[in-house]
Amino acid sequence: MDKVIRIDMSTLTALIEEAPPEMERLGGRGLCSHIVYTEVPPTCHPLGKKNKLIIAPGLLGGTAAPNSGRMSIGAKSPLTQGIKEANVGGVSGHKLARLGVKALVVEGEARAGGPYVVKIDRKGARITSAPELAGLGTYNTVARLRAQHGDGMGILCIGSAGEMRLAAASVACTDPDGRPSRHAARGGLGAVMGAKGLKAIVIDDAGTKLRQPLDKESFGHANREFVKEILERKATKLLMEYGTVGGLAFLSKFGSLPTRNFSTGSFEGDARIGGKGVAETNASRGGSFGHVCMPGCVVRCSNVMHDEQGRFLTAGFEFESCALLGANLGIDDLDAVMKLEKKCDDLGLDTMEIGVALGIAHDAGLLGFGDGAMALELVEEIEKGSVLGRVLGQGAEVTARVFGISRVPVIKGQGIPAHDPRKQPGTGVSYATSPQGADHTGVIIFNAESTGEMIAESRKKQINTSAYDSVGLCQMAEPNPEVMAGLLSSFYGWDWRPDDVICLGRSILQKEVAFNRRAGLGPETDRLPDFMTEEPLSPSEKVFDVTEDVIRQVLEY
Repeated sequence: MDKVIRIDMSTLTALIEEAPPEMERLGGRGLCSHIVYTEVPPTCHPLGKKNKLIIAPGLLGGTAAPNSGRMSIGAKSPLTQGIKEANVGGVSGHKLARLGVKALVVEGEARAGGPYVVKIDRKGARITSAPELAGLGTYNTVARLRAQHGDGMGILCIGSAGEMRLAAASVACTDPDGRPSRHAARGGLGAVMGAKGLKAIVIDDAGTKLRQPLDKESFGHANREFVKEILERKATKLLMEYGTVGGLAFLSKFGSLPTRNFSTGSFEGDARIGGKGVAETNASRGGSFGHVCMPGCVVRCSNVMHDEQGRFLTAGFEFESCALLGANLGIDDLDAVMKLEKKCDDLGLDTMEIGVALGIAHDAGLLGFGDGAMALELVEEIEKGSVLGRVLGQGAEVTARVFGISRVPVIKGQGIPAHDPRKQPGTGVSYATSPQGADHTGVIIFNAESTGEMIAESRKKQINTSAYDSVGLCQMAEPNPEVMAGLLSSFYGWDWRPDDVICLGRSILQKEVAFNRRAGLGPETDRLPDFMTEEPLSPSEKVFDVTEDVIRQVLEY
């Protein structure tokens, strides 16, 4: 990969340039954060022309490495007002990498005549007006683009939420079956894409091949060992059979499942929306688990979910969606939760952010716990673009501010994921210190007891996560620095050791924290909401009692 494609939406021009030397050993999150750090003014408006949207495959994108197709999308976030990277599976990461594209940088601001579509193939990049796509959901957008360009395309797109520039808007990415079921969901990056006037990106890698390593024998050996390690894990077998939704019942019994707007940690309806019972119900309807979300996936934790009539309802139905749209709203009707998830996918909305926002809607008197029909009506208000819908679509913090709610489960403006930190204080330490806002990817800590252990484990996990997000590996494959060093060295001919991978992850975090500080997100934002330090979580009756002085030690990289 040696090309950077810059799309200027102000002039509707595409410039292809050679990647500069400082980008050689950066990919994915590392490259996104580097470009945001060096090119985006930290105090700019996230929806203004000075912000940039960066799309970058990982360093091992387009290769035969297992679980290596993850892709990063980055920008200054309209939700957190800081730096943001959202990670996604699907087919586009591999396709961009096979075309030799190291990064796609979308600059400028929307022009009249849009929305626009960018197509990238071996000939370069072209920008075309597509007013017929305005207002369409992600499913209809993808259907029209596949009919026009062919079924073999990788497609990134936004729904109407992104076009409305809502801070909970996601960027959808097609999976191997052509469905827009994989989302770079967190941080409102779909709103940044919408502000650029860009509806979709079509990626055609026809005529390309797998990227080849410099040392084929060593790379092949490293791959085989990594696959063996993944398949030998008990967790892999469980993920294949039950997906990530299988963990919901466990989290409920553990006592850290956000339930009824983070008021308790256990949900009596857990077996109906999570655990192996969901897989059994789905199988009886003709649905299935054990799917891949991207080429080369070994873990196979994705799924295709059917409704009661045996018809396709949604795909990629995951733990975070069923927890925050289900347990957090007191809804134990699996079909109601799946309909909420599908509607969010089609509108291009982060299911986590919307689940937290709807929990606040309960406290505002708009929604009763357990009322799946009313929850869906509120999401449909977002689809209509009503004032209420636009408030909810701006996320949990704005919803709370509009309705005067003081009990707000957010960190740096972003809704807290589906692990309550009062029962998992180590996870809370990671939530507080992540430069990405409340972020669950790769940093869940169950059993750390001492503050010293929490600090060390959180720092280690954040560094490792930053690294594998840059390499393009999935967190479910659990890549460690030794694995990453071996894969990178054999592919590129680098003489990397685990310490080099750790240095990579650490340097990314340092840039992200520095950007946030310059953007106005000082150390005082590295904290959990007050109610979590004061309000005991049943059934454990624990509060989050890690002091801010201790939390800040995590950032002493």
